[in-house]
Amino acid sequence: MRRDHGRTRGSRRRRGPGRGRATRRNETTKRKNAIGGVIGVLALAILIALFVRGQRGSRAFDAANCPEDGDYAAQIAILVDPSDTLTDVQEGSGAPRVLEAIENGAPATAEIRVYTVGQAGRGGTRALFRVCKPVHPDDVGSLTGNPQLAERRYREEFLAPLRQTLGALLDVQGDSISPIMEAIQGAAVNAFQPRAADIPRRLLVVSDMIQNSRHLSFYRDSADFGPLSRNPDYGTLRVDLSGVEVSVFLLARRGGAGRIQGGTLRGFWEDYFLDQGASPLARPRWIMVEG
Repeated sequence: MRRDHGRTRGSRRRRGPGRGRATRRNETTKRKNAIGGVIGVLALAILIALFVRGQRGSRAFDAANCPEDGDYAAQIAILVDPSDTLTDVQEGSGAPRVLEAIENGAPATAEIRVYTVGQAGRGGTRALFRVCKPVHPDDVGSLTGNPQLAERRYREEFLAPLRQTLGALLDVQGDSISPIMEAIQGAAVNAFQPRAADIPRRLLVVSDMIQNSRHLSFYRDSADFGPLSRNPDYGTLRVDLSGVEVSVFLLARRGGAGRIQGGTLRGFWEDYFLDQGASPLARPRWIMVEG
């Protein structure tokens, strides 16, 4: 009985090392499988990144950095009204305020067109400047793009010329007329095409908002939308702004112009944009440009 017992214990001792080797083999296999899984995931991520980069790289862009297929992420029309000479403070703060709104609120591949009230109000519907916003360099990684190239494109080919254009338009002698409604109509018809496109659209107006044209002049007529809306000629001034978000960068004026601004001016334009179908809630966002 003792011999049998001894053999049983010996046989158990002999099987022990076998189980240890099997356990070590299983652990090694698991580690190899885990490492292989990680490598596989990384390889897949690299392939996806290269595919996305290839897809982006295959898209054609024109000289204004705009996609040639016309598939914009948004459309923005900037309407500048140098109808009166600006103060030094307004010249220095007007363009930065607009640029800030575009940097913070416009997506990459947004198309931006710049007009002046005098030019657009006289029937010149062609934009004075056009550019599309590139991808911000902070959103470009070395794995999927070229951060240095993105930095140069964003700073030198987008921000700098847009800032220069706005600054130049605000640093001019005042125009003799300010056909704001006519200019809004002309700029919107030119900039927001095709009308069927379901994309965000914004209208940024840099102006004192004092209408002064042969159809209506706040220096002569009351800033009351009611009489204008009942005028038979008003139909020639209307424009479809459905889905367009409006922001007004209001240039403060002194003297008689300042008194007009302090009256019913805002109410007139809010009624006007409501009648054109603008959004959100048909009310423009008002941003004061002090000076």
